[in-house]
Amino acid sequence: MDKILGRINADRIVFIVDSCFSGASGGRTLLASNKTRATLSDQFLERLSRGKGRVILSASRANELSIEGARFGGGHGVFTYYLLEGLRGKADYSRDGLVDIDEVYRYLSENVPTATGQRQTPVKKGEVEGTLIVGKVRNK
Repeated sequence: MDKILGRINADRIVFIVDSCFSGASGGRTLLASNKTRATLSDQFLERLSRGKGRVILSASRANELSIEGARFGGGHGVFTYYLLEGLRGKADYSRDGLVDIDEVYRYLSENVPTATGQRQTPVKKGEVEGTLIVGKVRNK
């Protein structure tokens, strides 16, 4: 995985994998539907441009299954269910209207193990400089 991601000439890469034993993704380390248009402020774009890095978020440790179930709606596994909830705003712990990679990982780490009876633990690998923004919370 490191070799593949290393070929991509980008300042930011976030690779998300929801599969059984996905904690093995990337080896041990990793180096550095609506039809409306979003209006992005200069301040948002400035903050977005500050964070750099390469991160892998995986659904489970290398020796764990990625659990699925009807209660997670839409045919999602538990990891994807909470990932989507977090990106929709539940992971915005700072309440600044932006969701960064650390907030998403914190949200996943708090909710996935609880929902699975401690049988599934999300994993984050990689290095980040600054704040790596992965979402903007929509105003309702």
